[in-house]
Amino acid sequence: MSWDPFRDLRKMREKMEKMFRELESETLPQIQSQKRSSTPSSPSKPFTDVREKDGDVVVTMDLPGVSKEDISISIDGRDLIVSAEKSAEKEERDEEKGYIKRERGAGKIGRKVRLPSNVDEEEAKATFQNGVLEVTLPKVEKVEEGKQIEIE
Repeated sequence: MSWDPFRDLRKMREKMEKMFRELESETLPQIQSQKRSSTPSSPSKPFTDVREKDGDVVVTMDLPGVSKEDISISIDGRDLIVSAEKSAEKEERDEEKGYIKRERGAGKIGRKVRLPSNVDEEEAKATFQNGVLEVTLPKVEKVEEGKQIEIE
């Protein structure tokens, strides 16, 4: 049997295609679900910033289109857990309101953020303004049980 460079290239292409399929199915389920859905949806993992400021850990998270009442914040050890639910609005035509097409993403939004240090759950504060959630957590040395955080 003689050497066939095209056979080797085909094998390499097949391996790469398999690798990309596995990568896409394992690490990009959000993109897959959006491809299958006929309506646009918002990201299930909102953009998040974590920083240390004046002895506090400050977590800022974008939650556009979510109301304060639909947000749940809790702490479990060194994990900050934020979840929210956003309702859908979709209309093809609404002559009365002047819409030609109107659609808004819906679904559950959530994020589990590993905090860089232990925090004082009792002194945690959260604010929500203009679709941006900011959680301020004072740093401490000891670890306590999980606690629900109320939004001011």
